[in-house]
Amino acid sequence: MALPPLLPLLAGAALLALATAGALLIAGHPVPQLAAHVAFALGVMPLILAAIAYFVPVLTRSGIAGLSIRWVPVIAASGGALAVLSFAGDFSAPQLSLAAALGGLAALSLGTWILARMRSMLGPRHRGLDWYLAALAFLLLALIAAGLMPLFPAQRDALRLFHLHANLLGFVGLTALGTLQVLLPTCVGKADPGAALRLRHDFKWGAIGALLIASGASLALPKPVVTAGLALALLGTLIYGAVIVRMLRAWHSRFGVALFQSHGAAPSLTAATTGLLGLLGLGIAHGVGWMPARPAVTGFVIAFLLPLVSGAASHLLPVWLRPGAQGTWHHELRKRLYRWGGLRGLLLMLLGLILTVAA
Repeated sequence: MALPPLLPLLAGAALLALATAGALLIAGHPVPQLAAHVAFALGVMPLILAAIAYFVPVLTRSGIAGLSIRWVPVIAASGGALAVLSFAGDFSAPQLSLAAALGGLAALSLGTWILARMRSMLGPRHRGLDWYLAALAFLLLALIAAGLMPLFPAQRDALRLFHLHANLLGFVGLTALGTLQVLLPTCVGKADPGAALRLRHDFKWGAIGALLIASGASLALPKPVVTAGLALALLGTLIYGAVIVRMLRAWHSRFGVALFQSHGAAPSLTAATTGLLGLLGLGIAHGVGWMPARPAVTGFVIAFLLPLVSGAASHLLPVWLRPGAQGTWHHELRKRLYRWGGLRGLLLMLLGLILTVAA
């Protein structure tokens, strides 16, 4: 099982999982955790791990991943499937713990492999690797929190909130922000001289912001520390949001109208990033009690993940299907996949934000 053929399969499965989860959330499924785990544990987590395994050899100037690493997304998908089955059934605590353990094994294996590649590479490391390692650390922390829930039932809600925010903004968010700095200029076909500096400068602020949001959200539940928890989350939101604004401003200055076309991957990726920024703002409203949490998860799936995954896949799928030199076949397939990408991303972003506000 080679890695390139696996990636298109995982990309298709992730888009299907996100669409299914979005439909379940919009329909008001009585078990929202089921929809969330269909989207993240079954759809997004295996795809992100496979994508990291694909990009790391490029960033470290080394050979493709070996067989042991190519199994990492499959292990993660197995854990995601167990989690989905548990929420679809009787909420089996041992089954959920096993699911978290499989996800943790996948994160640890991939992180250890990245560190080994970094130690053996020649020249300075690409700063995108720091974002990937931080994202995997957040995934591991989120899964540890999930594994602790059955052991500490009194802290279940706090652990659940940490698990949710560490996953969404730590694992998924940092992976996306680190990758987009390189991927979007590639989609546009123009270099971004400031990307390397932003990757180096903003990495610590993105990680700190995500940690403050996740920690603050978990601390905001007990009454005695509600002010401290909310303050931490709000501070983290401002820091995390500043990273996104800095990136969007640089893109607009460098690429201009290329970000606002009806077709292409770059407009869809821009819409996804804008959607994430909008969701951060709405997260403040949730934090102060002006709106419930469930619509925010719906918005994250529809306004951010769907345009993100569809936009990235439309650019990368031809390379994943036929690795090597790019030719007419790649150009024609990418042209078809780009069709209405910008409009689709914009509509998904607006729909997700509207559903978040209106729910």
